[in-house]
Amino acid sequence: MTGERKFIKENINRLLIKEFMIKKIEGAGFGGMSIQRTPMGTRINIVVERPGMVIGKAGSKIKELTEDIKNNFNVENPQIEIKEAGSRASLNAQIMAEKLAEALERGWHFRRAGHSSVRRIMGAGAKGCQIIIAGKLTGSRHRTEKFTEGHVKYCGEVAKQVMDVGYAVAKLKAGVLGVKVRIMKSDAKLPDEVKIKMDEVKKIEKEPKEKKVEEKRVTDIKKITKIQGVGPSIIKKFEKAGVKSLEELLELDVDDLSTIDGIGGKTAEYSKELKEIT
Repeated sequence: MTGERKFIKENINRLLIKEFMIKKIEGAGFGGMSIQRTPMGTRINIVVERPGMVIGKAGSKIKELTEDIKNNFNVENPQIEIKEAGSRASLNAQIMAEKLAEALERGWHFRRAGHSSVRRIMGAGAKGCQIIIAGKLTGSRHRTEKFTEGHVKYCGEVAKQVMDVGYAVAKLKAGVLGVKVRIMKSDAKLPDEVKIKMDEVKKIEKEPKEKKVEEKRVTDIKKITKIQGVGPSIIKKFEKAGVKSLEELLELDVDDLSTIDGIGGKTAEYSKELKEIT
C-alpha cells in the first residue's frame, strides 16, 4: 500500500508542476512536458514555441522557474531543458489549443478561428484533426461547436497511440470558453493499414509454377478372372465394349454393365467384388 501511495503522490506532483508551468510561461506556446529522474537530479523537458520567453534575459526567467519548482514541489536538484517546437508546432495539440484560445481572446469569431486552425493543422501534414469550442459562443446559453477534418480516433488503445490532445481556456467578457484540440499524428500507423510491396508480388509471379500431374492408376482388366465364375470370354466382351481397366469397370453401375452385349445381370453383380482386387 505504501508503494501505491508513493506512485499516486508522484503523479499528482507531476500534474501540479505541469499546471504551474502552463501558468508561468503563458504566451510562450507551451507544447508539453516530461519529467525524468537521473542520478544528477530531476530533469524537466519542456517543449515551447518561443524559447526566448521561457529563458528570459541572461537566463533570469529559467532560474526563477527552477527555484520555484524546487521550493514549491520538493523536487531534488531540478534541471529545466527547453526544446523548441519549430516547424512541428502546428502538429502539437497543446500549442494549437493555446493559439486558438489567444485568437478568441483577441476578438476572433469562433468559426473563423476554428476553420483557420483546422486548415493550418491539416496543411502541416496531419492525418486528421478535431477542434471543440464550448461555452457562451453567441448568446447567453452554453453550446458546443466542433470542427472536424480527416481521420479521428476517439477511444481505445489506438487513440492513445496515434492521437495528440491539448486543452486551453479563453477568458472573454461573456464568460470562459473551453478549447480542445485532437490531432492525429502525421506518422500515425493504424492497425487496418496494409502496405503491399509490389516488388515481392512481381517476384512471386515470376516464379515457375510446378504442375503436379497425378498419375492415374490402371489395373489390367484380365485380373477380373480372379472372381469365381468370370472367364476369358467375359473379358473379351468388356474389351469389345471399350472397358480396358478395372478402374473403368468400377465407374460403371449394375445397370450400365447389364446393357453390355453378352453381360447378364448376374455377371454384372460380380462388380461388387472388384474393390478387393484393385
